[in-house]
Amino acid sequence: MKKQTIIIFITQLFLLTVIGILLFFSLDFKINTQTAQKDDAVTICEVTATINGQEQSISLPYDFKSLPKHTYVTVTANVAPNYGDVIYLKSVYSQAKIYLNDNLIYEFGNLDNYPKFMTDPATEVDIVPISGNGQIQTLRMEFLSPSYSDTLTVHPPIMGSGDAVSKEIFCQKGISFIFSLLEIFFGILLIVTVALIIIFERHGNMFFWLGMFSFTSGLWGFGESNITVLLIKNPAILYLFAFIGLLTFCIPLLQFASHIISFKNTKPIFYMTIFITIIAIFVLSFQLFGIVPLYKSKYLFHALIPLILCALTGLTAYEWFHNKNIEAKRFLLPITMLALSAFSESFNYQIRFTYQFASLFQMGVLFFTIFSGIAGGLYIKDVIHNNNQRKQLTHEMRLMEIQMEEQKKHTLLMTENAEKTKQQRHDLRHQLMAIQTLAGAENKKLCQYIDTLIQNIPDTVKNYCENPTVNAIVSHYASICKSEKIDFTVKIVVPKESKEISDNSLCVIFGNLLENAVEACRRMNKNDRRFILVKSVMQYDILTIAVDNSFDGKVKIESGKFRSVKRNDFGIGLSSVQTIAEKYHGNVRFEPDKQVFHSSVYVRV
Repeated sequence: MKKQTIIIFITQLFLLTVIGILLFFSLDFKINTQTAQKDDAVTICEVTATINGQEQSISLPYDFKSLPKHTYVTVTANVAPNYGDVIYLKSVYSQAKIYLNDNLIYEFGNLDNYPKFMTDPATEVDIVPISGNGQIQTLRMEFLSPSYSDTLTVHPPIMGSGDAVSKEIFCQKGISFIFSLLEIFFGILLIVTVALIIIFERHGNMFFWLGMFSFTSGLWGFGESNITVLLIKNPAILYLFAFIGLLTFCIPLLQFASHIISFKNTKPIFYMTIFITIIAIFVLSFQLFGIVPLYKSKYLFHALIPLILCALTGLTAYEWFHNKNIEAKRFLLPITMLALSAFSESFNYQIRFTYQFASLFQMGVLFFTIFSGIAGGLYIKDVIHNNNQRKQLTHEMRLMEIQMEEQKKHTLLMTENAEKTKQQRHDLRHQLMAIQTLAGAENKKLCQYIDTLIQNIPDTVKNYCENPTVNAIVSHYASICKSEKIDFTVKIVVPKESKEISDNSLCVIFGNLLENAVEACRRMNKNDRRFILVKSVMQYDILTIAVDNSFDGKVKIESGKFRSVKRNDFGIGLSSVQTIAEKYHGNVRFEPDKQVFHSSVYVRV
């Protein structure tokens, strides 16, 4: 666990550093957009705007607010294009016509090219040839404000050679475009590979939700990117891509969090998922029926998404602190970073400290996706390790069942032999008494010899407890200890019958403990004191068993388990005892103390 924690910490530090560097070089701050020239590409910022005959000097990009719908806004600037120059133009949810010296050179937002349910055009960008001989010309841009928004955003045109304009666009918009492609790539990669993961481990389906989250958030950035609009001449499709990604990416995120963190209370995640799904369906339906356009509803989601991510962060923190959930601890930082990036993105839409919309959130998504993939892989590794342990436990349980069955047969055989021996002693005593009678008083020596034989006949098997099965096991090992001169002391109480635990299970417990004790005594020097002390007591419905035995002081313990001395592997006997104890709501404790090994077990009977 320490190694995994270090890996996660280093990954977090590395990703935070990368995100910081990308953030520093990619943010297009408003102060930098006022630069008049970069190489031979000119960003046209200083312009004159005319609304209802009133002129004002402004610096682009600029938001015209509180406009009535379908208000004409004219923006003019003086330009001096050279031969082979082009100009980069952009309109946002508005129709526009672009003139150079009163000659129409381009037109944006023709609604005839859009589906009927769209009352305003989508974001459109293009690069238009604008050759000249270096003389001053008038660039006039006429915009028509949107139907469902009182704000019109005008972005600065970029003029210069084709290569210079392309480089400038990539410098300003390329990072966001690359981020969106990376997110879509990661999403598709995770979705495709999840099928292979599920074959080996069912918990791999959480990567499907991580992939869907990365894909939908990447779809949002991809649809919003100006470079995408330049490459794909279908603004309506990109418009839908952007908003479908925006509306739905929280759904797979919540499902991913639910799968990997395993919240103790899943209701909040469920209700948030249902809520965001219903809202997304209503918003999409309003657009399809032409009631409210998608771009109008984005302000709702700019408030809703940070709140959902904030709630998810709070639930994750609570799960870690209150329920000691290690997965919640792992994912608290990336989820917090994602929530902060969402708040930053929503804040940016309001104050416009950068016009690279979605770029801030994309950085948070990229950090979250990469980190979640790494941490999720560690989680899968833990799950596979736990599954292997369960398989090992299942194998040990199977061995224990076989052992119990063999123990049952052995106990039955010992019980039958004890009864036969008891009967044979009884019969032999009577046979000798009959021979003694036939010998008569005149054969005194023969009678004395027969008396000696009768006296030397062993007594019947000692009853150590009321349970005949356990009594047979204890009697068997008592006989072994007697023959091998091992001090064997027994003081046990075991009920004759039990509703909870079976006689076979009791045999496995006593049999394994006594077998291990005898084996330990055999490995000692015969000159050393060798002993086995067996005790058990009943208190209410709990049977407590304790076995203390001498041993040579040599013990091997790995990962809290005792290794068998007879073979180079973990001991099965003690594992069987522990499994049975836990099955019957009990537990075990094994403690080596110098040259005495203490074993204690308690079970419910």
